[in-house]
Amino acid sequence: MTTLKELASTKILNELLQRIDQEVWKAGEKLPSLAALAKELQVGVSTVREALRILENKGYLLIEHGRGMFVRSRNHWRQDSSLDLTSLPVGDLFSLLEFRCVLEPEMAALAAERGSPGQIRNIKDAAAQMIADLASGEDYFASDIAFHDHIAEACSNVVMASVMKGISELLLESRRKTTRIKGSAERAAHFHMLIALAIEQRNVQLAKDMMRSHLQDVKQDSMKLKESLEG
Repeated sequence: MTTLKELASTKILNELLQRIDQEVWKAGEKLPSLAALAKELQVGVSTVREALRILENKGYLLIEHGRGMFVRSRNHWRQDSSLDLTSLPVGDLFSLLEFRCVLEPEMAALAAERGSPGQIRNIKDAAAQMIADLASGEDYFASDIAFHDHIAEACSNVVMASVMKGISELLLESRRKTTRIKGSAERAAHFHMLIALAIEQRNVQLAKDMMRSHLQDVKQDSMKLKESLEG
């Protein structure tokens, strides 16, 4: 069932995309602040943040911490997708998790080994933001996705980073389903901070182990969700 939150996110995403496509915001132009956009569009900051993150992953925006958000030229836009991301069946969550369990522990290890101080700070900030979002009752999806994206960026492996950006919407749909399990988001936020701290300490093995434990926890939640829908 589509929730009001999903409808709001889709509406804001389409509104921002239309402004870029119709050149209300031209290539190179700096967007208003997150808070200003949320006020203008009359939605929560987290809803706007989620939409902006998707647009960044699709190549429409360049988001630079400390500088702002900028429209990219059309040659950076990615409009096609080889995956149907709009209606992921619960059973297919296990295919996604299998993929993630192969890739993401290794990515966490590489981030601990190769990540720059700035990249590692972004990982930790995203983990802290998810905790803050949950504490304030805000939508945590954007900070959750950002955490994994920042780890991908810190790998210094363009293929891994591209793969994670390419499945960002699939990951978002997965999170919307597993969040139905009580306590899943809080446990994920806890694991995120443990992973971030291990990466910050340059502890390659611990970062790898914590990511694997996190994904095993997500797998258990997916199994609970499947059982509840079949029961």
